[in-house]
This record gives sequence, structure tokens and C-alpha cells, in this order.
Amino acid sequence: MNVDDSRELVQQRHGDVVWLVFNRPHALNAMSPAMEAEMTAVFQALATDASVKGLVLIGATGTRPAFMAGADFGALESATTREEFLDLEGHSEALIQALEALPFPTLAAIAGPCVGGGALIAAACDVRLITPSARFGFPIARTVGNCLSALNYQRLIDLFGPARTREMVFSAKLLDAPALMASGAFRELVAEDDLVAAAHRASAQLEALAPLTLWATKTVLRRLRDTQVAGVADEDVLLRCYQSSDFREGISAFQEKRRPQWSGA
Repeated sequence: MNVDDSRELVQQRHGDVVWLVFNRPHALNAMSPAMEAEMTAVFQALATDASVKGLVLIGATGTRPAFMAGADFGALESATTREEFLDLEGHSEALIQALEALPFPTLAAIAGPCVGGGALIAAACDVRLITPSARFGFPIARTVGNCLSALNYQRLIDLFGPARTREMVFSAKLLDAPALMASGAFRELVAEDDLVAAAHRASAQLEALAPLTLWATKTVLRRLRDTQVAGVADEDVLLRCYQSSDFREGISAFQEKRRPQWSGA
């Protein structure tokens, strides 16, 4: 999707449906801290806007299509203390929870890379459309050496099942469009130049359905998910990864465009 706007997050209104465009095409729409904070605030505001009946998330297109290629590493690189790392996780979780809590259907229209934080955002949506260029996953075991929270692992298990979730992380590969469609977690594969129109069609179909049925389904499924991870401790796991020399090596290697040398420490 082409956007003539300098803002990192562009909000559009199409009837009763809000479109939110990730607009950092020079960085494959990787999420900056400012973009993350603004997106969370937008979701929280939309939750109380009775005039909104749906939300579409899509990435701006630069030299190549992209939904969102992870996060900007600036904040990760500068974090050093336990509190700073946990704050980063907290901000990420606040965004995802604000998206999940929206009372109307949410749709991710995915072309190109949908990686890391971008993949979590797509996973938190109710419906996902993809194009042949879509690539989805969490190559963190190959790139930066961090991990996901318990809630985020459960979100992926809800979509893909435990075996495929484990393989996604252990292979450190991105799933291509055929694999994504085979997973059953993605509604439709559309042509690259049909993604915007397909998102309009899908959002119109959702808007025609009983809104309370959709809201109730979203709410109960989320509550069921949350009971599965209630009491599951993960702070020690997160901090062991984030405060490791491996994580620092992963960040350095990624920025220097070289293969990281893992030590397990």
C-alpha cells in the first residue's frame, strides 16, 4: 500500500472501518518505540469509539512490500538493567492486549515480511490475509538470541499448535505463503495487487455479521487463553536471555551483518 505521508503511523477512515498503516517503508515498517506507544494509544482510543466497527492493519510499501519486519533495535540495544528489559516487555504486551481487547473484528493484511513484533500483532488479529510475498515467523534463535513471553508462546500455540510453534522457533525460518495457508490460521491468499481490495471485502463481510457474537467469541477465547498461562512464571527466562552475553552478541552481529557466535552464556 502506497502512502503519501511522513507519519510513522497513518490512520484512515473508510466508512465504519479504521485502517492503520505502518509507515516506515525504508525500514520494512520495523516498529520504533514511538510507533509502539502511539499504536497502543490508538487501540485504547478506538476501544471506546462506538462509531468504529472494524480495524484493518497494513504496511506501507517501499521498494518491496512489508507488513512489519520486527522492532527497531535502538531500545533493545540501550537497555541494560532488569527494569529496562521488563519495561520493554511490558510495553509490547500492553500493545498486544490493547489490540486483543478491541470489541470489533480486527484484520491483518500481510504482504512481505511479518516478523517478530509484527508477527505478534498479526497473531493478535482476528483475521489474516496474505499475499504470495508474505513471510511469517520468529527467527530469534538465528538473529538476536532473545525469547518470547509465556503469553506470546501461548498466542502462537493457539494459532499453530505446540509442535508447529516449537518448529518455527527451532528452525529459525520464516513460513512462506503455502505453509501459512496450510496452517489454517490465515483466511485467504490473494494477489499482491489485490490485497487492499481483499481487505475491504473481508472487513465488509465481517461488518455484516452479528457484532455481539463476534465480541463474545473474542472475549471468551481470550479468557480461556489467559487461564492457560495464569501462574506460569517467565520473568526468570526472559531476563536470562535479555541479560546474556549471547543477546548482546546477537544485537551486534545483526547490526554488523555477520553471523553471531553463540556461547550459551
